[in-house]
Amino acid sequence: MAAAPSPKIVLLTGASAGIGAAVARVLARRGFDLALTARRAERLSALADELRANGAVGPARERNILVLPANLDDPSTPEKLVADTVAHFGRIDVLINNAGFGLPALFAESDPFEIRRQLEVNFVAPLMLARYAFPYLLERRGTIINIGSSITSVPNSALGAYGATKAGLAYWNDALRREVSHRGVKVCLVEPGPVKTEFFSALERLAPPGHDYNPMLDAPAPWMSARVDEVARRIVRLIDKPKRRLSVLRRVVWPFRLVGGLFQVCPPLGDLALSTMAEHFDRKGDLSRVSRSPGDARPTQ
Repeated sequence: MAAAPSPKIVLLTGASAGIGAAVARVLARRGFDLALTARRAERLSALADELRANGAVGPARERNILVLPANLDDPSTPEKLVADTVAHFGRIDVLINNAGFGLPALFAESDPFEIRRQLEVNFVAPLMLARYAFPYLLERRGTIINIGSSITSVPNSALGAYGATKAGLAYWNDALRREVSHRGVKVCLVEPGPVKTEFFSALERLAPPGHDYNPMLDAPAPWMSARVDEVARRIVRLIDKPKRRLSVLRRVVWPFRLVGGLFQVCPPLGDLALSTMAEHFDRKGDLSRVSRSPGDARPTQ
C-alpha cells in the first residue's frame, strides 16, 4: 500500500488573532502542518493549545504546530522564521503573509518610528520572508499568499502610510507572480473588504482622548462586512485553486475600485472629495496627536 502523502507545511504570519487565527483553524482542520508567528506569544500558545485540544492536527500533535513568537519589525526576523520552520519541518510549501497593522493618524503628525514600523511589518517583511523561503517554495512548487487591502483603490489620509504599504505589496505581488509562474510557484493577492475582526476596534482605542472618533475609520455596517471564517476558508482554498487576485467581499471591494477608477479619470474630483474630508477632520483634531504607550494594543490583521 502506498504511503499517504505528507501534509503541506504552512508558514503563517499574524496568526494570533483576526484573519490569521481563523486561517490557522481552517488549515488545521484540513490537516496542514503549521508554523505560526505573531508578536503575542501567549495568544499564539493559546491558539496552538486550542487546535491540539480539538484534535485538528492528527496523531503527531506536538510536531504539527510550531509556535514562533516574533516581531516582524526586526530586520533579522524573516530569515530566522524561515530557518526555524525548515529546521523543524524540513521544508515550506506555503507562505501566507497575513501580518499587518495601521495607525489612525495624518502623515504630518505621525510618529516617524511608527511609520517605519508599518513599512517593516506590512511591506518589507513579506518581501524578505518570500525571498528567504523561495528556494524551498521553488523545490515544492509552492504557494505565496499575500493579504493586501482594498483601501489602495481610494487613498485615505487617515491611513496613508498603511495604504501605501499595501499598494506596494500589491505591485510586488503582481511582479513576482509574473517572474515565477513558469517555475511552478503560485503567487496570490487577497484584498479583503471590511471583515468582522478586532481591526476597527483597535483603531478606535487608538483615537486621541477627548475627540470624536473619525467616521472615516468606522467599522462598516454588518451587511457590508464579511465573516472572518468565510474569508479564512476562501484564503485557504487558494492553496489548491490559486487565483491572481481574490476580492472579499466583491460587493464592497468593487465599489472601492469603481470610485478609485473615477478619481483616476478625474483627479480634481478625487482631490476635492478627499482633501475636503481630511481638512474637516484635521480641524476637529480627530486624527492628531495619537498617544500610545509601548504596551498599548495596536490594530493588526
